Amino acid sequence: MFSSSPHILNTRPTGQHHAFSHKLQALGFTVSHLPCLSIASLPGTPLQDDPQVRFDIVLFTSANAVNFAHAQRPLPWDGVAIHAIGAATARALQTLNQPLALIPQAPFNSEAYLAQLSHHLPARLLLIKGQGGRDLISSQLRTSGWQVSEMDLYRREIPSKNMHLIATILDKKPLDLISVTSNESLDNLVILTGQHLPGVLQLPLVVNSQRAIEKAKLFGFSKDPIVACPPGDEGQITAIQQFFRLHS
Repeated sequence: MFSSSPHILNTRPTGQHHAFSHKLQALGFTVSHLPCLSIASLPGTPLQDDPQVRFDIVLFTSANAVNFAHAQRPLPWDGVAIHAIGAATARALQTLNQPLALIPQAPFNSEAYLAQLSHHLPARLLLIKGQGGRDLISSQLRTSGWQVSEMDLYRREIPSKNMHLIATILDKKPLDLISVTSNESLDNLVILTGQHLPGVLQLPLVVNSQRAIEKAKLFGFSKDPIVACPPGDEGQITAIQQFFRLHS
């Protein structure tokens, strides 16, 4: 049985966590923030040329990719088709008045994007993304005759371990659920919680992908994670509300 104001742990990067926390608080939840990912720009990776000169399509893989690209070469960009994988990425582009040539489709992942391109003639595509991550899109498209270039504009890092913050969060009120947005965040959560990990492994998670479920099982989380549909803030909030309605 949960309290009337269940305690949610928000693991989003500092500076990118406010909207999610505020929405949950407005719904009556108690929210604590433990950043399990930090985002940093990559030096020496400028967007030197106009993308429309060399490419037919530019694909942004995240809102962070949009923001770092915009800082170097302000959007909107004309003369090139702009694509986004996820709904949050599409919103970030639309906020900058960038028209989209392709509307992302659920479940907003690499597989869904490749399915959208299945009948598209091979073209020149620039993939703007963060360092690392999956290479499914690049490898599949190249196999199909596409010319694919990649531009890494940022990297994901693990924040410094702050045991005082972790202890403060856990001592304030027992956690009821943890919100995780990526596999990297889940990796870092396990590292950062240190001696508190045994208790953390007993908590339910809300995640954005099936791959995160598989990773959580490998780490030893005792409860099946809840997958947000659609992935992202709105889908996670809906999933959290449904979870606590079922368990109230």
